[in-house]
Amino acid sequence: MTTQDTRRDASAGPPRDTAGDSEATQVLSLDGVRNLADPPTTALPVVPMPPTEDPTPPTWLDRNRPTLDRWLSPALALLAVAMLPLAVATTDLAALDGWGLAKVLGPPAWLALLFAVGACVSELYAKRPRIPMLGAATGVLILCSTGLPSVIQPAARFGTAWTITGFVDAVAVANGVPPQGLDARFSWPAFFAQWAWFRQAAGADDLDVVLRWFPFAVVTVWAIGIYALARSMLGGSRAPWAAAWLFVGLNWIEQDYFSPQATGICLLLTVLTFALGPLATRRTDSSGVPGWPAPHLGAKRLPLWHRWVVSAMTPPNRPTLPPRQLLLVYFCAALCILAVIPAHQLTPFAIIGQLALLAVVGRYRGRGLVLVGILGVLVFILIAARPIWTTQIGLFIGDGNTGAAVEAGIGNRLTGDFGQQIVKYGRFAVAALSYGLGFLGAIVYWRRRRDLVPIGLAVVPMGFAAQGYGGEGFLRILLFGLPILTILGTDLLRWLVRWRGWVRPVLAVGMVALFAMLIFLRGGNDSYQVVYPRDAEMYRQVVATTPPGQNVMPLSDPGPFAIEGLTMFGRGGGIEGCGRIAAATDKVGCITQINPDVIVNFGSIEAQGVYLYLNKPGWSLELANTLVAQGTYTMWFQDPTDPYDFVLRKTGAPVIDSQAQVNPG
Repeated sequence: MTTQDTRRDASAGPPRDTAGDSEATQVLSLDGVRNLADPPTTALPVVPMPPTEDPTPPTWLDRNRPTLDRWLSPALALLAVAMLPLAVATTDLAALDGWGLAKVLGPPAWLALLFAVGACVSELYAKRPRIPMLGAATGVLILCSTGLPSVIQPAARFGTAWTITGFVDAVAVANGVPPQGLDARFSWPAFFAQWAWFRQAAGADDLDVVLRWFPFAVVTVWAIGIYALARSMLGGSRAPWAAAWLFVGLNWIEQDYFSPQATGICLLLTVLTFALGPLATRRTDSSGVPGWPAPHLGAKRLPLWHRWVVSAMTPPNRPTLPPRQLLLVYFCAALCILAVIPAHQLTPFAIIGQLALLAVVGRYRGRGLVLVGILGVLVFILIAARPIWTTQIGLFIGDGNTGAAVEAGIGNRLTGDFGQQIVKYGRFAVAALSYGLGFLGAIVYWRRRRDLVPIGLAVVPMGFAAQGYGGEGFLRILLFGLPILTILGTDLLRWLVRWRGWVRPVLAVGMVALFAMLIFLRGGNDSYQVVYPRDAEMYRQVVATTPPGQNVMPLSDPGPFAIEGLTMFGRGGGIEGCGRIAAATDKVGCITQINPDVIVNFGSIEAQGVYLYLNKPGWSLELANTLVAQGTYTMWFQDPTDPYDFVLRKTGAPVIDSQAQVNPG
């Protein structure tokens, strides 16, 4: 017996024949680990490979995609900027009517907008979007949309902005001391004092250039704030840029002129970015947050009230930043809150309300910021603004008449000719679109993160409507809530793109339509908001030639009125039904009661009376001729290029230099 026979297991039976050994050896050689007694493996049937097809040749777009991603967006941005000088040359401002700026724009202006949108979209849809290029494209988009009036018109529009420069001038003349008893806005003098210091430090005589480019600059800062806030709420590399563009496209509100509230929005966005970014926390519910799922597989879901109670009693987690960095961020946020309190009467309450909501739900570390804001407001009201709260407390708390506020904010604005009515109804439609996108986006945000706090941040400013603040309150409500509404709306649009890829070109076309609508709505009042350098020069000559103490009154509020000498002259007013002569029924009777020494009129006031108050064309010149015919006033100046730019002086009223000539500019 051989050695192989002695090692064979007795249970294996008699020795196999040569053929069997040969088969077993073949199996072993194929497997290497299988027992020799195992049967051979049955091979699977071989499936023949389908015949190879010729690969689809790459399209022109596929072959040139790297080049397009690199150069298309910069080229479109340069084309957009190149169209702007042509837009200035082809726009006829003299043809402005109730339809506003959009009607008189030439094709280059619309091409500039189209190229700017194309620059943004092409870079966003690139395989690897470049942040510097996205930032540059966003700046060009703002310049060609919000900043388009600054490019096309020769001076800053919006008469209120020119009046605020008069406030700055009054503070500068008084060496930083705001005048008392002149205007309630001087009780919040921080913005005026800031720019008075800037003007004196720069050695400038006026802020005309600052006024002209301020809307473009401040909206750019707002867009940066929206981008930073969206990075915290949405994440990703594309969605935050889309949120910034959506915010700019929906911002028809025009509170970005040279004003305290424009700076206040910058500070509000900064505080919200800190709270939802570096300071952000979230409560962890031991019964199943985030999303409150079942505590373990198969367990019964806890009642909703139980989950809310457990979540509210669970302390929030800590931010990931080191303590020193948290302290620095906390200090900067507190500084922003304290800075906005003496600058604007409404913005601090919006910030405090939104921070209080975030504090209740445990969404940020450093909830003492709410206490800082409340104490700051109380100290300011009780000390710095004491004359206001003792005599005009309604400026803080409103009059409580919500119905009157709705009438002033909505009903009284739906006036004017057909073009004006279309513009105003369009603004309400875009406001409804903003809230619709926001609430639908809140549903998507809830499904993704089980979080309804953001929509609460957009609802908090609605408290200004309940207090009956007035007509401007509704504009501020929308403005304070718009950042969160647009970010939630972006989340909705991102979900649509992920759900159906064909939505991308539809959204690109929608972006073009949105920004075209923005130009139409923002420029809808430009027939009576446009200002020419000759208007400002005419009023400066009036200031230079009128003795202090006289009453200088415009026929309405458009135009560069009160840009200088605000503390030197009275402004008339105080007669019921005669706040704006252009809207008064008995214009001559109002002037007789007010009895101003000097009457100033601009072409924009004439246009306001025609397109907004439905006066017959030439009403202001007819009024001037009537007053001159009565012998009470004389025509002191009338611009030869625009007969509606004129100055009336009371007959026999003294003039500092009777030989002064007005240079129209």
